Order: sequence, then C-alpha cells, then structure tokens
Amino acid sequence: MSKKKVLGVLLLIVLSVNGIGFAQSVDPHSTLTPIKMQVLDNGMRVIVKEIPSYPIATVNVWVNAGAIDDPEGLSGLAHFFEHLTFKGTPTRPTGQISYEVESLGGYLNAMTSYDFTTYFIVVPSEHVAQAMEIQADALLNSSFDQGEIDKERTVIHEEIRLRMDSPQTSLIDMSVEKLFSGTIFSKSVIGSFEDLADVNRDEMLDFHAKYYVPNNMVLVVTGNVKAEEIFAQTEQLYGEMLPKAIPAREHIVLPELGEIIEVKDERQVQQGYVFIGHPTPGLNTREAAALTMASVVLGGGRSSRLYRELVEKEHIVNSVSASYSGFSTIGIFGIMAELDPANEEQFSEVVRKELERLQVEPISEEDLTRVRAMARSSVAFSMESSSDMALFLGQMELYGGVMGAINKSAILEEITAEDIQRVAQKYLNPDGYIHSEIIPVGR
Repeated sequence: MSKKKVLGVLLLIVLSVNGIGFAQSVDPHSTLTPIKMQVLDNGMRVIVKEIPSYPIATVNVWVNAGAIDDPEGLSGLAHFFEHLTFKGTPTRPTGQISYEVESLGGYLNAMTSYDFTTYFIVVPSEHVAQAMEIQADALLNSSFDQGEIDKERTVIHEEIRLRMDSPQTSLIDMSVEKLFSGTIFSKSVIGSFEDLADVNRDEMLDFHAKYYVPNNMVLVVTGNVKAEEIFAQTEQLYGEMLPKAIPAREHIVLPELGEIIEVKDERQVQQGYVFIGHPTPGLNTREAAALTMASVVLGGGRSSRLYRELVEKEHIVNSVSASYSGFSTIGIFGIMAELDPANEEQFSEVVRKELERLQVEPISEEDLTRVRAMARSSVAFSMESSSDMALFLGQMELYGGVMGAINKSAILEEITAEDIQRVAQKYLNPDGYIHSEIIPVGR
C-alpha cells in the first residue's frame, strides 16, 4: 500500500487545543466542505476544494518559512527571496513567468509574514494545469540571478521607506519588536537597509535548500477543478523532491507583563497614533477564537464599547479599533487609535477601565449575539473567492490543521461570555502592556 494518505472528507475529528481534548464534528454549514487532501510520499500536503460553479482557479503554495527563519544579520531575506521567485528560471527568462500567466488571463502574487511565505496564481479554471506547472518551475528552479537581486534591492528599499512612512504600520512593528525583544519574532519581516545591502545569490540558494523542501510545503488548489487530476499533476511536478530535516525554531515563551512598557517616537505627522498591545497565544487555538470575540466587543465597529465611549461620547479620538492577530505560536491583541496627543492620557484611562470591565463582568447576551453575528460575517467575507478560500485553508493547515479553517465559524459560535472573560483575565492585563506612540515633532 502506498504511503500516500488520502484524507478526503473528514466526518469526525478530535481537536486538541491548549492541551484540552474535545470532540468537534465537521461544521455542516461551512462553505469549505467538502475538501480533499493528500500527502505525498515526500511529505508535501495537497488540499483541493472543488467549486464546480466557480470559473476561477487559485493555485496557492505555502512554505513554512518567513521572517523568523531569516539568518542572523540578514533580516528580510525570506521577503527578498519571495520577490525573486517569479523573476526567472533556466527555461523562463526574466519577465516570462508574468507574461505567461497574463496570457492565460490570470495574475500572480506572493507575500511573506513572520512564519510563512505564500505564492499564488489565479487563472480561469481551464488553465489550472498550466498555472501549476509555471508555479512549480518558479518554486523549484528560480535562477536568483545576481543582476536581478541587485535590481530588486532597489524595489525593496522603497518598500522599507513606505513602511516607515506609515505611522500605523510603524506602531505595530515597534510594538512587536519590543514585546518579543531577543526572540525570533523581533525580526522585521521586510528587513533593513543595512542587512540587505550585500545579499547575494549564494545566500538565496542556501535559504532555498533549507526551507523549500516538500515536507515544509502545502499546495492548495480551489475552483472548478478535479481533485484527482490535481493530485496526479502534483505528483508529477513535486513527487521527485526529497524531504529534509527542517531547522528547528526557537520556542517562544509569552512574556508576562506586570507593567506598562512605553515606546515613543516623533514624526512629521499631523496627529498622534497610539497602540496598546498584549502578547497572546497563536492562531489555531480555542483561546484565539475567544480573543477574536473580545476584540469585537472592545473595538469591532461603531457599536463597540471603545468606539461608543471614545468617539461618540467623549470625542477624544478620531478613530479606534481593536484586533487579535495570530501567528503560528504567538499572537498580539491590539487597540489602536488616532488622536490629539493631548488626549492620550484620557484615552489610556478609558482603555484600562474597559479592559478591567471585560475581566470582571461577563458580556451581555445582547453583546454576545452581536459579536457572533459580526464573526460569522467576517468569516463569510473572508471566503468570497477561490483565492480567499485557498489562503484561508493554507494558513490554517500550516498553523495546525485545515479543520481549524473548516470549523472556524462553528468554533466562534461556541465561544461563551465566560470564555471571553477568561481570556481577558489571562492575557489582557489592564496594568501590563506595550504602549507605543507616534506623535508630531515637538509635541
């Protein structure tokens, strides 16, 4: 019998979340079911979502490598690598890959995060085979021409400048770097001018050899496609790749903050920007679902507590929002506001009181109904297209299992007021957090 494991459509699974086992049936209302999955002999995972009524196909490869895997002194290498992947191969010169995809009526893109890089090609479904072949050629055979590396460095330098010019993005970067100082998550995804100044072809090839291996990759294909055809072509394209041991990642222990950590910067801006952040667990956990709901209670839209208090009642901020962002092993719960710096102290006091309230007082049934509806809507909007579905499935598979994607709406529906109160007590210390601020020069 082949070592290939065809998982197909799962009817019942046992999820283990934060060490607590509980039975979770497949959500019968999930738009992601049924799916089919196969694992090649070399460890590459393949997920297919057949959507016969949808004429567009997405071919999406995920690599379990990102900024946290950048070599010491080469922050931004994973992102730089991503920029070069579609630039050319021995059989496709520079520009040919983009030309071929566009000739099929499609487009391609890629992105890098802290702990993954993902590449996707979107084409009319009848061209899915060509898209898969083009993508495999790029991922397995990129030339990494030194001339292209030098040209792309200029592009990335401009990206770095644009990122630094965005106060909202800078706030998050400052906060994550400080919160997780001394760990792999303190690295910049996009890198720095200094670290990228002398990146060469050998460093690209070494990164490719370490991380772009089948047992570190997931292929997701969605659209009007046939799963068995996708599985067969994947075997042809990737089946000869050899698995390798993946470099171990540093284990991250969430920092316990017993005080407020201040980070401040002056910029040429017209107003102040504030970010209050708490370290939290990673994405594929039940606690992550409760933290997501807590973020909606506090800062999810005009009916949220912070918006009503800070914008409508007190008029001390121009905008305010709350969010939970999760990665593979860590996350961050953040509250961001735009305001006059003179109102910062009052803003922070309101936030402190609302965090305390969330800890001591379970949310009302009315609030729970509202946040559940918003969560359902958010999940639905995040899966409107074949590319949305592919991105969702791929990330959740990397972060612990595709069933986390399939059952996301159902898991959110199961979160209780007590669950939200529990994570607030555990992670949202009103007197211990990162407080990052960007203010106008001279204020």
